[in-house]
Amino acid sequence: MGSFICDSCGREVGLYDGILSWYREGRELGNFAITHRPGEHCLGQPNNNVYRDLFRVASVKGYLAFVQYLITRWSEGYILKDFPSLQKTMAQINSHIHEGIANLLGE
Repeated sequence: MGSFICDSCGREVGLYDGILSWYREGRELGNFAITHRPGEHCLGQPNNNVYRDLFRVASVKGYLAFVQYLITRWSEGYILKDFPSLQKTMAQINSHIHEGIANLLGE
């Protein structure tokens, strides 16, 4: 399966080399990003304060847990401040999961 694209440096990031991060401040969620783990070659998203391993979120079970997290926050009154970043992140994860399922089914 293909790699993800880092929202920080624009290079490919492998499933086990990346993180999904976002900020959670007060009752706001935003700046969702798939990046390399912060280090020497990529800074990641320094202002984000919530992180998940990309390999966990990009599994079907992890993806559904992430969606449940979002639904729970919204039911608690949280506001999504940056829809485009969430949409871009979800598109990358959806594509990865779809490709994995298609490979399993031989399509």
